[in-house]
This record gives sequence, C-alpha cells and structure tokens, in this order.
Amino acid sequence: MKTKLLTQIIVSLVVLFGLGGLCGYAMSARVNSGRPAWTRSEEWARRWIEYRMAQDFVRIDATPEQQAALRQSYDRLLSDFNAIQAEASAKVTEAFKRHGLETWKQLTPKQREVMRQTNQDRLQQRKTQQP
Repeated sequence: MKTKLLTQIIVSLVVLFGLGGLCGYAMSARVNSGRPAWTRSEEWARRWIEYRMAQDFVRIDATPEQQAALRQSYDRLLSDFNAIQAEASAKVTEAFKRHGLETWKQLTPKQREVMRQTNQDRLQQRKTQQP
C-alpha cells in the first residue's frame, strides 16, 4: 500500500516536471521568435482595424451617420499604422546593412565567404517561412 502511494507521488511529480519543462520551452520559443510575419502585412492590419471598428461601433451603439463619420478616423489610423510599420522596417533594414558593412570590413576572405553563405542560408530560410 505504501509503495503504491509513493510510486503514484513520484510519477505525478515527474509528469508535473515534464509539463513544466514543456511549457517553459514553448514560452521561450514564442518569446524568442519575435513578431510573427503575418502581423507585418497590410492585409492583417486592415482586417484588424475592421474588426476593431466593428467592435467599437457595437459597443458605443453608433448610428449609421456616426459610423460613416468615424470610418474616416479608422482609415487614417490604418494609414498611419502602415506608414509607421514601413518606416520602421526601412530603418531596421538600413541598420542591418550598416552592421553588415562594418562587419564585412573586419573579416578575412575566408570569413567573408562563410558570412556570405550564412546570409544566403538565412535569406532562403526566411523565404520558406513566409506564408
């Protein structure tokens, strides 16, 4: 009787530990993966604004006239959102180019070839991961 109870406790603790490790792994992969690519698309932003607008209209019980007037503000928000994303994307691209050039100058010819291949692999991997 005592052995059976002790075995159940040990098995339960091992399962609990395993689940904790699995959850920790999943969360670290989620945190380290960055922003999903689909959230960077203009189509996603448009759908999100449409959803948000419809939800707001229902909550405030907006009349059709108010909805027409408010739609302009949501359209401007979408335009601003897309412009900010494009600007940020351009700045990140420029920063990577600057970093690559500074790094390239410090490398030997053999290291440059390795870096070139690494960059090609990364580009290929990014192309296969895009929806």
